[in-house]
Amino acid sequence: MEVIRNYFNQFLPLSDEEWKAFEQCLSKERIHKKEFLLKEGQVGDFIAFVAEGSMRFYVLREGEEKVIAFFFAGSFVSNYRSFLTNLPSDYYIEVLQDALIYRIRKNELVALYDQFPKIERLGRLIAENLYLMVAKRLDSFLYKTPKERYEELLAQNSRLPEEVPQYMIASYLGVKPETLSRIRARRD
Repeated sequence: MEVIRNYFNQFLPLSDEEWKAFEQCLSKERIHKKEFLLKEGQVGDFIAFVAEGSMRFYVLREGEEKVIAFFFAGSFVSNYRSFLTNLPSDYYIEVLQDALIYRIRKNELVALYDQFPKIERLGRLIAENLYLMVAKRLDSFLYKTPKERYEELLAQNSRLPEEVPQYMIASYLGVKPETLSRIRARRD
């Protein structure tokens, strides 16, 4: 759990008392490849920290999977819209590589926010950072080529081509698998 505390320290260090209260709310879970952390129709009442493994966040539209995001070790994963609204998710979160997560439920996090203002502030700072990541992804679709988006993705995880099927990467980039093959061929 020290990896989570180190992540927090990038934003706002917690006192030992604050950290201990937060740590007690975390549940450690192992999730296997192809299992789901969240399915369409379920309420995403949690936020999880990915300690090991990788996941994809996707939606099914007209029988086709549209990959919205990948999550790797060292990041938080959630359907934050479902988390905030308590409405059922339209998205899936599927484990791509066996994962170890630390999950906190919304009711426990809200209770921590009420008890520790600094934890609430930390939550706001992390949410703002996640918003910036989403905005950056949107900007990349508006202003960057698929090749540039692929390069950015590889910068996040250089092992991606070995860990994630090509059709999922292509979906994330908004291209057909054949286009991704050409991008990869030009890169080598």
